[in-house]
Amino acid sequence: MDISSVSQLITGTNNSQGNQNNQGNSPIPGMPPSTPPNAGTGTNFGAAGVYNQGEQAPVPETFEMDRERVSALWSAHQERVESFRQMIETLLGKQAERQGLADGWSIRDIEVTPEMRAEAEEMLAEGGYFSVEETAARMLDFAVALTGGDPAQIEVMRDAVQRGFNQAERMFGGELPEISHETLAAVMNGFDEWAAAGSASAITLLNR
Repeated sequence: MDISSVSQLITGTNNSQGNQNNQGNSPIPGMPPSTPPNAGTGTNFGAAGVYNQGEQAPVPETFEMDRERVSALWSAHQERVESFRQMIETLLGKQAERQGLADGWSIRDIEVTPEMRAEAEEMLAEGGYFSVEETAARMLDFAVALTGGDPAQIEVMRDAVQRGFNQAERMFGGELPEISHETLAAVMNGFDEWAAAGSASAITLLNR
């Protein structure tokens, strides 16, 4: 083979490789061209979107308890419950005091005048300010307002009422008059109605 033939062979080979590169660098004749280098950096997941290599998945947000805030809220709650207990104690104590006045005796050993007795009897009578229904209704109304009507707080309110009753008993020598026991029973019945219905709107004494 002479130099001219070798030159023609080399030139033909280079032209063939150039044609292959122009066709997309397909390594096998008749097959579709392969993807050129650096043509894309991600994997297409279709309708689900494209995940780009190198992107980091979002880090889940973390939550921490605000202990100072929780403590403040709990303290405020305890103060409200204690205020409620003291109200129960005061109302039942006033009931007992009025009952004593109506019966002709005084806790503080003061002289009971006819006017004082008449006023006490009026306040203890049905519909009076210290009657069973009116006193129990005030207690229940306060409990509902204090809790926003949340049935989950009923037992907390029950406990506060019972503690207020017990404290009033101690103040009056270990025993309250019958009217105070009836008032306690009416309040507890209201809590039962609230719990059974899951709503404070079912309390009979608050629907009169």
